[in-house]
Amino acid sequence: MTYRTPIYTSIVNRTEKAGLRLHMPGHAGLLGNISTKLGSWAGLDLTELPELDDFHEPQGVIDQAQRLMARACGAQQSLFLVNGCTAGIHALLMSGVEGERVVIPRNSHRSFFGGLVLAGSIPVWIPAEADPDLGIGLAVKTETIAEALLTNEQVGAVWLTSPSYYGTCCDVAAVNRLLAERDIPLMVDEAHGAHFPFHPLYPRPALRDGAAAVVNGLHKTWPVLTQCACLNLGRPFQVNPGSDSPDSSGQLRSQRGVRLMSAYHMLTTTSPSYPLMASIDIARDFMEREGQRCLQRALELSAEYKTRLNRIKGVRCWGEEWTNLPGIIAVDPLKVVVAVDGLEVTGIQMGELLRREYGIEVEIAQPRIIMAMFSLLHNRDDWERFYQAVAKIAICYPSAGKKQETNYLPPPWHMVLSPREAFLAPKNKVRLKGARNMIAGEMVAMYPPGIPCLLPGELISDDILEHLAYLKRMQVQVQGPVDPELESILIIE
Repeated sequence: MTYRTPIYTSIVNRTEKAGLRLHMPGHAGLLGNISTKLGSWAGLDLTELPELDDFHEPQGVIDQAQRLMARACGAQQSLFLVNGCTAGIHALLMSGVEGERVVIPRNSHRSFFGGLVLAGSIPVWIPAEADPDLGIGLAVKTETIAEALLTNEQVGAVWLTSPSYYGTCCDVAAVNRLLAERDIPLMVDEAHGAHFPFHPLYPRPALRDGAAAVVNGLHKTWPVLTQCACLNLGRPFQVNPGSDSPDSSGQLRSQRGVRLMSAYHMLTTTSPSYPLMASIDIARDFMEREGQRCLQRALELSAEYKTRLNRIKGVRCWGEEWTNLPGIIAVDPLKVVVAVDGLEVTGIQMGELLRREYGIEVEIAQPRIIMAMFSLLHNRDDWERFYQAVAKIAICYPSAGKKQETNYLPPPWHMVLSPREAFLAPKNKVRLKGARNMIAGEMVAMYPPGIPCLLPGELISDDILEHLAYLKRMQVQVQGPVDPELESILIIE
């Protein structure tokens, strides 16, 4: 029998049977004896019993659930990811061959570096168009990709991050047309756009615009547990070499598909979490049944409250006007970016005030902005609470006439060593002030969103040193360096 939620239903059916659990996991379903709150979770936490299928050789309920996901998202094949988008990005990068050149926007997530190390690929970094006022990278122009293809031979794949962390979307269709002429697959980090297929007024999903593969971070916008993600594949990824590909280009794509599946199984745990998979199962069913209705409500609330936020003196709420900037064709209405340049407080201070005085945790607080991520489950009361809090803070901290520093956009990079070469090279720790013109041995990424301003193998220029000093001065949280205070840094010997 096929259920709308095959994994979840099978877990429930199994747990309702009285029985002695003499198998993994070690809590044996008895975690309630230790923690009442974790007890209900433990009841669903089973292992790969016969009726629950095999994650790496799915032929039962997991296979059914992945087929339902593919249908819902418009994919040829869907593969569940239980350790976030990172595994999907790594697997797609490893579907290429060693030494392959891969075009990647510089506003991509830090996980790309790990995938490049594993794959042995050579990144062709390209700049993202930035908001001139806020200094944040938002999208990549099709022309920028065309220039990269002209100046780099043997490009094996092109990546986009769309939507960006801030909700801005690239012209995926135009990029795909450019690449189709050259038979280069387009892969999209669509981590923040898993909800796009479920409402026609939201940005178009990348698969619909011709992407070969997309990685969706379901936990970012769906009602699922953290770590839940999905790798959604389009037609270019046939798994069986030559099966539907009589020409040489099809054969190449088929081989890429074989490598992708090998990498997927290599990178994915052999002990998958059934609560996570059940969460994906339930959420996909919910999105199919209720997604459009909930997204419509969110769309209307977003339009209303962005207008109201823009009436608050000293703040500005960004949205559709971003489509006037180069490379941006759409904006996710669930991302609410509020610039605070007209107030006495910085974005970081605004975030702290919201947390401490109003009990509101925003997604990110940067020197010049805060960003709230609303979900399709938030209601009018939630939007109103956020609006009222911002309005009250704006009244308490009007502008003092002091212009905030603008140095948030990382300076240009200069790659000296490939990611794999840099990863394997011996390293030494030096004082940051004395690292001028040395080669970085570690990553520095602002977190969130996890976008690196410096990668291993890159030159530590004067501009980079100035930028790192700015991040420290503005108390921006970073990931990557062994010294998070940025007093010292690893360099390559």
